Amino acid sequence: MTRIFSAALFLVLIATTALVDAGDDHAHDEPAPTAGAGIVSPRLELTGSNIELVAALANRQLTIYLDQLASNEPIDDAIIAVTADGIAAGIAKAAGSGTYALAAPWADEPGVKVLKFSITSGGATAVLEGKLEIETVAVTAHSPTTSWQTILREPQTWIVAGGALVLGFLLAFTLRTGRPRRCAPLVLVAALMLGTYTHPARGQDGHDHGDEEGSAATVVGTDAPRRLPDGEVFLPKPSQRLLHVRTIITRSEGAREARELIGTVVPDPSTFGQVQAPMDGRIELPERGISHVGQHVKEGEVLALLSPSIPIADLGTMQQLTAEVVGKLRIAEQKLSRLTRIAGVVAQKDIDDTRAELDALREQQRVLAPKDAERIELKAPVSGIVSLANVRAGQVVTTRDTLFEIVDPHRLWIEAIGSAAHAAPDITAAYAKDPDGHSIKLSYVGRAPSLRQQAQPLQFKVDEIHEGLVIGSAVKVFVQQGDAVHGTVLPDAAVVRGPDGLPRVWVKVSAEHFRPVPIRLAPLDGTSVLVVAGLEAGSRVVVEGAELINQVR
Repeated sequence: MTRIFSAALFLVLIATTALVDAGDDHAHDEPAPTAGAGIVSPRLELTGSNIELVAALANRQLTIYLDQLASNEPIDDAIIAVTADGIAAGIAKAAGSGTYALAAPWADEPGVKVLKFSITSGGATAVLEGKLEIETVAVTAHSPTTSWQTILREPQTWIVAGGALVLGFLLAFTLRTGRPRRCAPLVLVAALMLGTYTHPARGQDGHDHGDEEGSAATVVGTDAPRRLPDGEVFLPKPSQRLLHVRTIITRSEGAREARELIGTVVPDPSTFGQVQAPMDGRIELPERGISHVGQHVKEGEVLALLSPSIPIADLGTMQQLTAEVVGKLRIAEQKLSRLTRIAGVVAQKDIDDTRAELDALREQQRVLAPKDAERIELKAPVSGIVSLANVRAGQVVTTRDTLFEIVDPHRLWIEAIGSAAHAAPDITAAYAKDPDGHSIKLSYVGRAPSLRQQAQPLQFKVDEIHEGLVIGSAVKVFVQQGDAVHGTVLPDAAVVRGPDGLPRVWVKVSAEHFRPVPIRLAPLDGTSVLVVAGLEAGSRVVVEGAELINQVR
């Protein structure tokens, strides 16, 4: 009975074991390309008449990319006629952004196709001719191989080894001489169960279903941007359009190197005004209200009213003086009245002196009168915009407190700090770069004859006002001086940093290949730099999109 039960259980285990026969699974008919395969479709690159043409063949369609050779700007208004021996002539259809498409039913025929492109754009016609090579793609089956290191790294290997060791002890204990062997079939069945569990079932070579989603994840499209082993970057035309890559052809020219300074935006001294409190007092509202920040005011306009405040001690002194003046005034009035009645017997000189004394006493009485109703008008010294307003209704201020500041935003200066080594600069041009990256032309005004914290202040007048300039903000000032040097002028956006931290530019060596070139540069005007070494004249340098190309891996 034990033998029958063991045999039945053994057959059940065999039935549950996944043994895939040949021809039952077809997930690996063709090896899928991996991310590192770098598949590139058949391509053709042609240049001529300031035109750059790239033709790519994929999915029985010839895609044509047409750009300007110097700037890499797409050409949209072109008519492209394609002819070749053994191939029907056709007109490529525009697909937007300098891209044209043409059906290519001959794409499945391997060999070399001599294509002729007749391009008409802007009233001019150019003819380009080149060879497109279509290769036969051979598929080679690869059988997987497994090394001993891979086997030992699998946890199933150690599980099998441990199970085999335990089963060995159990078999030795069960089958030893003089012991009943009723448990031997059960031990054998347990060994078979362990053997069927050690590794998941797989099919024969080339017929394993595998993980369809995992296989699909390793497949990449053709013509993907990538960094080549020599450091160059392969960037296909669709990616160049997406990154808006633009180039210029470099040329050597003379320019003066600039040194970079740190500057601060300050108001023009001739249009800057402050309103300070002339005495202690309390702020009161004028008829139209107190002026506020951002308000346009004119010279002489009333900004606020100041009601003077008198200390108690001074008030007592003033009251005493007022009483004395009142008494003297009464005596003078009585004296004048008597002299007037006897004008015929007294000298006219006495009457005139009394009248003068009376007028002086009345003026003193007016000056010493209570000041409660008197208000001082705080007026704008210049025309402009209120940039500071430290006043509120009822606020008590003290003498020389700054209440208002008025500036003209259209007349600004920049004060830069230069080193003492350049005490007498021969400045030929100056530029400022605001926080938004705009270049602003400056005019050199002068320098201070003394040092300030071991540095020399330099004054510049802003010639081109920009909204990004705010009084008090820090800017970079580029001062050009000295003799002119020969180099290549490039936009600041063309220079990027390499992995070593050194500056470099990307040079377009072909239609879809870019090479990094280390350079040595000097600042110029805030938006441009002067390349003094490392770059040859006539190179096509990327001026837009260089930072994005630098990130391709």
